[in-house]
Amino acid sequence: MEEEKTLVEFERGEGQKVVVRRTRFRGKYYLDFRQFFLSEDGKWLPTKKGVSLPWERRDALIEALEQEE
Repeated sequence: MEEEKTLVEFERGEGQKVVVRRTRFRGKYYLDFRQFFLSEDGKWLPTKKGVSLPWERRDALIEALEQEE
C-alpha cells in the first residue's frame, strides 16, 4: 500500500476543506479526517483539527453510517 492516499475531499468554506485519507504512522495504517487550509502561498496545509481511526475499524464506521439511513 502507498504511504498516504487521499480518498475524498469536502469543501468547508472559502480557503478550507476536509480531506479523508489513508495514512501510515509508525508502521500502522489509519483512516484520517483532517481539516486543511489554503496558505498565503497557495498550498493546502493540514491543521491539528481532525481525527484518525485505525484502518481496520473503517468497516465499523461504514456500518454505523449506513444504519442512519
